[in-house]
Amino acid sequence: MGDLNHLDATEIAEGVRTGRFTATAVMRDCLDRIEARETDVGAFAHLDPEAAMAAAKAADSQDDKGPLHGVPFGIKDIMDTDFAPTGWGCAAYADHRPARNAVCVELFLAGGAVPVGKTVSTEFAYFNPGKTANPANLAHTPGGSSSGSAAAVADHMLPLAFGTQTAASLIRPAAFCGVMAYKSTRGHLDLGGVMGLSGSLDSLGLLARSARDLTFGRAVLSGAPGVASAFAERPPRLALMRGPHWQDGTMEMREVCLSAADQLRAAGADVAEMAHPDVFERLTDAHKTVMAYEAARARIYELRHFRDQISAQFLTLAEAGAALDWATYTDALNIRDTALRLLTPAFLEFDGLVTPAAPGPAPQGLDATGDPLFSRDWTLMGLPAVAVPAARTPMPQAIQLVGPQMGDDRLLAVADWVAARLGD
Repeated sequence: MGDLNHLDATEIAEGVRTGRFTATAVMRDCLDRIEARETDVGAFAHLDPEAAMAAAKAADSQDDKGPLHGVPFGIKDIMDTDFAPTGWGCAAYADHRPARNAVCVELFLAGGAVPVGKTVSTEFAYFNPGKTANPANLAHTPGGSSSGSAAAVADHMLPLAFGTQTAASLIRPAAFCGVMAYKSTRGHLDLGGVMGLSGSLDSLGLLARSARDLTFGRAVLSGAPGVASAFAERPPRLALMRGPHWQDGTMEMREVCLSAADQLRAAGADVAEMAHPDVFERLTDAHKTVMAYEAARARIYELRHFRDQISAQFLTLAEAGAALDWATYTDALNIRDTALRLLTPAFLEFDGLVTPAAPGPAPQGLDATGDPLFSRDWTLMGLPAVAVPAARTPMPQAIQLVGPQMGDDRLLAVADWVAARLGD
């Protein structure tokens, strides 16, 4: 086994473009790693090594090379693919074969990236977990719902993978597995061909081992060039917002956040403390209301036709959502809008907020994916967020950076600066 699978996506694309190595060689090292570890980690819902290698060889035969040429990537199994099944983590869709690729998948293919396989998602990207274990400790959850994507990236099976977030499905698995994740501003990246759970909350994102890879992948999806050098002349201005659930997290989590803030101050960043507006006390319940109300309607077909193949967790969510009335739902949206209005001026002063990414390290056991508490509020407000590893032993932990709506590129530049100062 070689070590090309340890390179990040940016390095792989450069190496393939300049002829230092081939896409085939990269894929071979990735597949060797998968062969060695997949039985234990269980990152893939569908994997066809021969097809992956054939795609890499085809990439090597092409003269025109796109920005992601030769980069292996993983596809969360709620995203349509015409070359592999799309199962949504649900037994009813085990053999489902879409007629076309999701927009995000097609954009990556057009950019020269090479698909490795479909990564495990929880059922309907909600709570019922799949088979995936945390590479840092196989007895612990990798988080969800982008479980397989986070685990595959963390275990060096591939450098870049798609995920989505409706509650904490990018930030939490990244934090638990010790990688970086980018959740886009809601509505900013196209979700065509991606299973929907809650239209007011669903957001596309990426998992990687570096901020520059997140920026690189985002550029292919959005056309945005990125602003990686935004803080070459001055460090970012950051605000530590503990939020209404600070005391609900572990002491270890609080120490990680406070230590990260101290490290960033020592590195030159201006890190202030910012109290949360009172309305934030109502955001988590508002998020639960919106998610349940919309999920019960988004998945009505499955609830009517495949009820006996759906987990108790999802049925509980759907039944709660079906029981909600319009007034309760719109009140939750109004709480969201009020909170967002009160928070927006802070981004005129600060380049980003520093917040907890999860209540603590990944819990032991594979029968649940951990509490989404520390991402619900930001997801409800549709804000971009990035998970940045801040501790790695005995289990990974992270901080979460949050930016203003449509401030994704600048937030990724903040994340690049922060990650370099919190790195090993």
